[in-house]
Amino acid sequence: MTREQVRASLVYEVVKRYEGTGEAKEYGSMALRFPALLRTAGLVQALAFVYSRGSDAHKKFVRDLAEVLLKLEDERSKLEGEAAYNEYFENVRKAKLPQYLSMTREALAVADWFKRFAQSVLKAEFE
Repeated sequence: MTREQVRASLVYEVVKRYEGTGEAKEYGSMALRFPALLRTAGLVQALAFVYSRGSDAHKKFVRDLAEVLLKLEDERSKLEGEAAYNEYFENVRKAKLPQYLSMTREALAVADWFKRFAQSVLKAEFE
């Protein structure tokens, strides 16, 4: 599988969990907006902002994003939810500039897949 196929597969499995749930609309809305936030604010700031000010569905989104990104870094990663977010946030926060830029590019690629599947699976729309 290509890197894009791996990203798509991991994200699809996560997004599919929210299909038909009460959180689908809010989760999908954040998935649609996050790539733009990431581009304008930066990776650490975007993660921190959503996590500190977001609703439960928004927090679940950044936890899921972190979980997917950790699995892409190390396929043996078993961290989920809060633990995945905390680990990933610390890794990003402590990263040197070249690594931070690489992590940002990877986060953008994954966030784009979340956006695509939020539109197709969750039928999310910009509000």
